[in-house]
Amino acid sequence: MSKSAKIFTYIIYIISVIVCLGFYVFNGSGNKMVSSILNWAYILCALAVLITLIMPFFYRSGGSSKKTVWEFGVVVLLCLVSFLIASGNPVDAHVATPPTHATLKWIDASLILSIILLVCAFLCAVLSGLFKQRK
Repeated sequence: MSKSAKIFTYIIYIISVIVCLGFYVFNGSGNKMVSSILNWAYILCALAVLITLIMPFFYRSGGSSKKTVWEFGVVVLLCLVSFLIASGNPVDAHVATPPTHATLKWIDASLILSIILLVCAFLCAVLSGLFKQRK
């Protein structure tokens, strides 16, 4: 690992430790610390996606950049399909503040995408086992 990558990793570790320690030290403040941990998780997820998309363009090994763009397109297509399939109809539940239609649609899309990815992972595991036995 290069020196700049190690420094970046250590900075991420230090910020994560500070956020976690802040959660345990300021536990009495309730939702404020949970909100900061969630925000940090969103930042880490966004960094992971950006780094995954950008790195193949710096370290080219043949068709890795084309493959990355194609894989990203497949992920976007799966997200779009799951969002289009989602109905957004409310469930019969008694809550104090009912969620909006947009919130229900995003929740449905997330659940559908999770199921699609679970089925894909299961099929990949089964098919790879079958192909290895065939060789």
